[in-house]
This record gives sequence, structure tokens and C-alpha cells, in this order.
Amino acid sequence: MSRHVQGQLELLSHIVEEISGELALEPLLRRILERACSLLDADDGMIGLYSPQHNAIHTAATYGRPLQNAYSYVYPGQGLVGHVLKTGAPICIRYGDLPNPLDNEHPDKNVMGMPIHMRGALIGVFCVASWREGFLENDNQALLRLFARHAAIAIDNANRYSREQRRTFRFGLIAKVAALGAAGTDLETLLQRVADATHEMLSYPSVDLGLIDPDDENALVIRVRSGRSKQNRQEARLPISGGIMGAAVRERAAQLVNDVTQDPRYIAPPEARPFGAELAIPIRYGDEVLGVLNVEGEGPFDELDSAGLEIVAEYLATAIINDRLHTRSRQVALLEERQRLARDLHDSVTQLMASMNLICQSLAEAWRRDPAEGRRLVGRLGELSQLAFGELRGMLAELKPDAAKAGAQCDLPGELRRLLRIMVPTPIRLEFEVVDYLPQAPRHEEAILRVCQEAVSNAVRHASARRIDMSIRLTETELLVSISDDGCGIPKRPSPGMGLRNMRGRLQELGGKLRIFARRQQGTSIVARLPRRDRPEPAETVAARGEAG
Repeated sequence: MSRHVQGQLELLSHIVEEISGELALEPLLRRILERACSLLDADDGMIGLYSPQHNAIHTAATYGRPLQNAYSYVYPGQGLVGHVLKTGAPICIRYGDLPNPLDNEHPDKNVMGMPIHMRGALIGVFCVASWREGFLENDNQALLRLFARHAAIAIDNANRYSREQRRTFRFGLIAKVAALGAAGTDLETLLQRVADATHEMLSYPSVDLGLIDPDDENALVIRVRSGRSKQNRQEARLPISGGIMGAAVRERAAQLVNDVTQDPRYIAPPEARPFGAELAIPIRYGDEVLGVLNVEGEGPFDELDSAGLEIVAEYLATAIINDRLHTRSRQVALLEERQRLARDLHDSVTQLMASMNLICQSLAEAWRRDPAEGRRLVGRLGELSQLAFGELRGMLAELKPDAAKAGAQCDLPGELRRLLRIMVPTPIRLEFEVVDYLPQAPRHEEAILRVCQEAVSNAVRHASARRIDMSIRLTETELLVSISDDGCGIPKRPSPGMGLRNMRGRLQELGGKLRIFARRQQGTSIVARLPRRDRPEPAETVAARGEAG
């Protein structure tokens, strides 16, 4: 090997060391080309990268000619680059002798084209040209071949770095989406932030996020956009029967289209220039498709794009389902609260008003017979109205946002005596017995109070009873309440009205039971059972007892 060539190789070694630290692809290609043309004393040159999508060489770097004047893509058989792409072999020739030159302006120019291979596959083409005599000598061919070999390594490293960087960006997006999902924002805000993050972190020019219309499962509704499509603020409705996004819903699979002009499913937007590539990812939860995450760009998209966005779609599916469950739980809670209020109104205010109605019906006749009896009924009517007003005021207080959650504590025997005295008319004899009673948990006492109120109201209004007996006692494990009357009794198949359902429901919620049966002689008996839940003594009482001891 000549001393001149030896010097070139040494210089090449230094150049390779210099460019091996460069990882950004475009600056790397420009520096490789500049050093090659300098060593070979070439007038111009270019490096092109192979595009499997187009089966063509895309110009990536030029020397001695403007990049904007270069061909974007060169296909097999077209000019020098196309000849190397077609044959996969190097060529050193006068340009005019090429089988299919792209232009005839410089037919006498000497050109060399060298394939850039990596692991047996073509990844690019390296071309140089010169007017100089002797440019096509074997030494220059060997030097360009060596340059292409080192360039292949450098390009492969840059591509690896680019792939790792893309993975890093996608992991970053996934982490951000997870953080957004944990932030507790409303669903529409979350979807918009995810779309914006997808556009900003992965540089997708256009991002659309459509959800299946809950009222029409055959339509996608797009309200969330980012990138160029964000300029269109109008809601869009797309039928899932057509389009690439519709195909993602129908097939429940990602749709990766790198040349939309060749896909008959593609529907071009009327308001803007379409992009060349589209990637549509279904947002799935199990077998149900909830929507589509769609990105567009000049492409090409690949499996890494698809895999990253599929993970984002999984997070979105979870967020959508959680929002549904939260909405349903709010609706269930609202329904339960309404049912509770209805039950409380029926068991308290309605019963008191029923007693007031009975008094009102008999008041005129009672006053006519005995003004003193009339005045007494008026007094009872006032007491009942005050009691009903107190019940309503308590319910309204519970509806306030800052209402106390703990149940109110009361003296159950005292409350029952007061209630029965007001509700039970004078002609009816009332017997009330309390045995070994200790204060119970507030919810238990509230349930027993309402059960007794309903049972007594039924006996007064419907049973024509002359006597009502009530007893409360504690066993080692239970709170037992018995209400009996000597009225007309219950039918063999009583209709389950709201009052009866409320009585059973209140007790069952607390682990209790209700039994209703006809008495042997005449009338009805009701037995309510609840697990014993003694109310803890107040700390002040315990402390006072300790001091007294």
C-alpha cells in the first residue's frame, strides 16, 4: 500500500474516532460525508438511508449540492443511487454510462456508489463524484468501501441510540400518564392532559381521542384533540362502520397505516391537509372498546409507537371505567339517601300526620259533645304538630353538607313514652313496660323507635284496637321489643306495604329480625329483635364514678 494511502487510512482512523462519539443521526451523516469527500478529493456527494416503507433511498445528507435540491426518494433503477439499491453492489462508472441516469447535464462526471450494509441488510447508499482523472482508481474504491463500513457502524449506533431515546420518551409518557391518572382530576380534563402530553413528549403532529357515544354504540365522539387537530374545536362524530379509527373499534386491534393514500379505509379530513401516516389504538377494557387513541404524522410509525400507545390506552381505559364506577356510586348513594329520607318521612312525619288527621276528623264532634274534650284534643293536635315539625327540622339538618355523621343519642324509653302519649287516643288503653334496659347504640335505638311508631300507628288507624301493650327488655345477647293489640287482626295474606317493608329493612340492616303474627284470642303481635349493642358510658360519668369511689 502506498504511503499516500497509508496516510489516508491513518486520517480515516482519526475521523472514525471523532465521529464515533456523535449519536444524533443527521449531524453524524453530514460529518461522515464531509470527511469522505475531503479524503477522496470529491466535488460532491450524498448519503441516503433505506426506507423499507417506500423501498427507496431517502436523501439524508449532501456535500457540494443543496439538500433541498436533492431527490426526496430514489427508487430502484433510478440513476446512481437507484442502481446501487437495485443491485446491492458497488459501482464505479462514468455517469453518462449508467443504464438510467436521472439527468444528462454531467454525463462525463466520474461517480462511485457504495452500498451501506449492516448485518447483511442494506441500510443506505454512499455516493461521491468528481471531475478529476483517476478518481475511480482502486485505492479510492477501497477507501470508500472502508468508509461505508465504518459509516454503517456509526449509523447503526445512532439508530440504536435513537430507539433507546424513543423508548425513554415513551416510558416518560407512561409515567406521566400514570401520575395524571392518580391526580384525581375529572375525566375530560385527564383525557385532554394525556392528549397534550402525547403530542408534546412524543412529537406526534396530531392527536385525537374519541370515545364511544354512550347513547349510540356505533359512533365515536371526538372532543379531545392536541397538536394541529386542536385548532378544530368542534365536536366530531365518526361512524365506526368506516375509517381507520372505526376499524380499530370493529377489529379491537391497533391499525398502523404508514401510507394512507394506499388504504381505502382512510377518510381525509375536509378542513386540513391530511398527514401521510396514521396509527389508531383501541381503548379497551376486557372485550369492550371504550374509544380510540389516534395519532397522525408524516411517519413512518412502527411497533414501538404502537406498543407505547397501547400502554397509554390501557391507563385511559382504567380511568374511564373508574369514572363510570364513581358516577354510578354517586347515583347509588343518591338513590339510597332518597330511599332513607322516604322511609324516615313515612315512619315519623307521616305517622304523626296520620294521627293529626284522626284528631281533626273527630274534633268537631268531640267539641260539640264536650268543650273540655275538644280543648284536650286541640292540645294533643298541637303536640303532634310540634313533634312533626321537630322531625322535619331534624331531617333538614341532616341534609346540610356539614351535618354531623354520628347518630343522635336519646333516652329510648322516655322518647317512646312521650310519643305514645301523643299518638294513642284516650279511649285506647296503653301498657308500657321496660325491663333491665341499658342505653343502646344510637342506630339501634332509632330503629326500635321507628318500628314501635309504625306498629302503634297501624294499631290505632287500622286495627280498631282498644288496648296496646308494649314491652322492652334486654337479654344477654338481644334487645327484644314486643307490641301487641286486641284489634281486628291481620289478614292471612297481608299486602307488603311501605310501612312493613321499612320495619323489616331497618332491623335487617342491623342484623335483626321482625316477626308479625296473629294472637290466639284477638289482635296482632309484633316482635322485633336486635343484637345487643350497649352504648359506652360518657367519659365524664366514668371519671365521676372513679372520684366518688
